[in-house]
Amino acid sequence: MNDATVSCETIKLKNNSKLYWQYNCDKIWLTLENKNSKKIVIDEVEVEFYGYAYRLGYHLIKEYESNLLFRSGCPATGPCTYVLVDKSNGKKVKVFDHLICIDTDSQFENAHPYEYDFIVYFTEKYDSLLVYFIDTKKKLKIPFDIEKNELTSAIPEHQFQKMSKEGNILTLTYENNKYKVNELKINLAPQKYSR
Repeated sequence: MNDATVSCETIKLKNNSKLYWQYNCDKIWLTLENKNSKKIVIDEVEVEFYGYAYRLGYHLIKEYESNLLFRSGCPATGPCTYVLVDKSNGKKVKVFDHLICIDTDSQFENAHPYEYDFIVYFTEKYDSLLVYFIDTKKKLKIPFDIEKNELTSAIPEHQFQKMSKEGNILTLTYENNKYKVNELKINLAPQKYSR
């Protein structure tokens, strides 16, 4: 297990809490130790799956003011789950299905640290995109018809290739089923007023 794919390094968070993996012969667990030295287990992986702990267990994507965003539960061919955890008490705040353009994993060609203070994902009915600002809890809803925009993948989020931001304009680049590259431009300025 010393060669497993989870990092044994302790991550020190901005609020002086710590995040670290531990294991014994029975289980592998991720501990959040808050600034008062209270230890909270926020994730566990059964020991027989130690080789898959990097995909199945929590993988830190980004630290926000009050929360931590983790990727977890990634099957070999399907979408991952993303979990927002309160970094002071270790409780789940929100769970998201696959997010758009969050390629922070070094196995992906375009991998990079996730730099934004928001996440982008589809609504449950796939009729709109949501831009969710983690620290302010504000949402910006953008109508988006996946049929009209010719997204036909079993995982439509995978058709988005790039996300960039210049000033208040967020640009999402995606390829439709006819291999035509399209850009969706979103003005983020109204997020201050959205609910």
